[in-house]
Amino acid sequence: MEDKSEVDMKAVMKDNLQSLKESFHETPSMEYLLQIVATYRGLEMTERGVGFAEAFLMQIEDEKERLLQTSMIFEMVDLNEEALSYLTEAMDKYPEDTQVKNHHGMLLNKSSKFEDALLIYDGLLESSPKSLESLSGKLIALIGLGRHGDVLKIYKTSITITPSSPQDWHFKGVIDGLLKDYFDHEKGKSITEGQAEKLSKSFDSITHIMDGLGPEVSNFYMMGNFAGKEIYHEILENKS
Repeated sequence: MEDKSEVDMKAVMKDNLQSLKESFHETPSMEYLLQIVATYRGLEMTERGVGFAEAFLMQIEDEKERLLQTSMIFEMVDLNEEALSYLTEAMDKYPEDTQVKNHHGMLLNKSSKFEDALLIYDGLLESSPKSLESLSGKLIALIGLGRHGDVLKIYKTSITITPSSPQDWHFKGVIDGLLKDYFDHEKGKSITEGQAEKLSKSFDSITHIMDGLGPEVSNFYMMGNFAGKEIYHEILENKS
């Protein structure tokens, strides 16, 4: 039997859902749609949320965009195999599209298909060696595969690349968040304690750089940093 606090929380969520749907009908956007699906999931009505999203997404005329957004909806409710099926279709139809490839690689990583993800990211980095998005994806795959020497190479590569947009700072944050916790965890194992301490200090110094880049860049970096840490600990949990 649900306690009063849980009932009250669900009542609030239902009110929020109604408000979100009204806002969505006035101004349709993926931001509102993702929030609606997340709220349905919180109310333990995931299928209804996905159905609501699919009814809207079917109206998108741009096929690539429709496949990507539909994949994103399934991914956010942890239906990764369904999400991958849409990405596979997108890859078949748009085999050279960088956006599709990066998203496909990310989903493969999330499904612990690290070898397949690594092949995609290696191909992307051949044509765009300074892409922090692709570099962060390759890093996740290498950590998942336990390829410690190659992880250190990614670190050395990442510090030579200066982000050129706020979005790039997000992926810089992902890389730094992943590596900081990775180095802390591997201290005394795949890397020496001295190496780990030196590497950890290099990440701490980034805070001084962020102070001079403004709140937008700082927010992108910090959100990426948090996401990177979460991704690393998910990899550890899946291995244990």
